[in-house]
Amino acid sequence: MCRSQAAGGRRCQGRSGGGQAESPSAAHSPEMARVLGTDTPEGAARFDRMAALRDSGYTGPIDQDGNATTMDAKPVRQGDKALPGMLDQMREWRSRPVPDAKPGKEMSPQMKQLLGCDTPEGMEKYERGRAYREAGYNGPLDSSSNIPDPDDPGNRESLHGLAALSEI
Repeated sequence: MCRSQAAGGRRCQGRSGGGQAESPSAAHSPEMARVLGTDTPEGAARFDRMAALRDSGYTGPIDQDGNATTMDAKPVRQGDKALPGMLDQMREWRSRPVPDAKPGKEMSPQMKQLLGCDTPEGMEKYERGRAYREAGYNGPLDSSSNIPDPDDPGNRESLHGLAALSEI
């Protein structure tokens, strides 16, 4: 606790005067204001909104702008718009037979090794993936160049991430 200089104490750092500050954000030292982000007009307004909410007795969540948030609405994740269309396309293509690949150009041994086509299994995966692309499929393929099951819960998060990337 600070004492006055007349009583042999030291002068307190921080705001001077004894009056009440006009807003909670104005009561901070410059160093604290910088840490709290209230050293700008926007930051001070955000802090004041948050303080007013807390002072009013509000105990719910507050967003990064200092506003009360409602938990009624489910937040929209990136990828939510593209996911249904992508899943429909995957279901449609899975219902069809695997397309046949047209003959491709000859690859050098180095190119075969680079693309993983130096084994019969690797060449089969490569050809299957190429056949899907040439037939017009532009959705995701798994590590075996097959269309993943869109209704498998184990695939849901990765498919949602891929849908988010397609929205960019």
